[in-house]
Amino acid sequence: MSDILCSHEDAVAVVTLNRPQKYNALTAEMLDALVTTLLQLEQDPQVRAIVLLGGPKAFSAGADTGTLASASAITLWRSGFSEKWDRIAAIEKPVIAAVSGYALGGGLELALLCDIIIADTTAQFGLPESHIGIIPGAGGTQRLVRAVGKSLAMEMLLGARRITGEEARQAGLISQLVQPDELATQALNIARQIAKAAPLAAAMIKKAVLASYEMPLSAGVAYERALSALIADSEDRAAGLAAFQNRQTPQFSGR
Repeated sequence: MSDILCSHEDAVAVVTLNRPQKYNALTAEMLDALVTTLLQLEQDPQVRAIVLLGGPKAFSAGADTGTLASASAITLWRSGFSEKWDRIAAIEKPVIAAVSGYALGGGLELALLCDIIIADTTAQFGLPESHIGIIPGAGGTQRLVRAVGKSLAMEMLLGARRITGEEARQAGLISQLVQPDELATQALNIARQIAKAAPLAAAMIKKAVLASYEMPLSAGVAYERALSALIADSEDRAAGLAAFQNRQTPQFSGR
């Protein structure tokens, strides 16, 4: 059976990490399959939001050290392993990570690439790399500090501290904390609500929000203003305004 599963719920795609015997530890091949699946979904006009699930014991316990530890630095560099994470980060459609159990190392870094993270009460988040003699290599040192602040990020990175779902909610790492039997349903509910948005508007909002991490406020506002002017020329804007005026549900085309 494939390590990456994909199903569809109306306009929502559900992608599942499916290596439960290894706590969804990520191999290079598994990451390849995930990137391929997400890129296919990005090109599918019927898909407007993506949910990324793990298993009940682990969203992902990190990179598979058994398959990666033996690789030399040059082998890893030539493999493009690091660049695969960049391709996930560049997906334009909204992605919701639903975390149950362990989200450690590369598993947490994968969740941090998503636009929204929700978790259940069994979730544990951590970056233990420093305690096995390495450091995060998929953006963990950069994205975690932006999500939870410097002090907690440093404690998690330097001290290998794991935080619970409740601590993650309080720190702003996740948007919702639910019971385990509610996790998949709630992730789908969020995705379905997002799928009602105009696809162009959703893509531009995602671009603008992510750009806020890369530029000063004045430049970010200017970028938002440019996108706002650009979308005024779209068919979706016309459809949305007409539906609003007529008290109807808009039918967006993504154009």
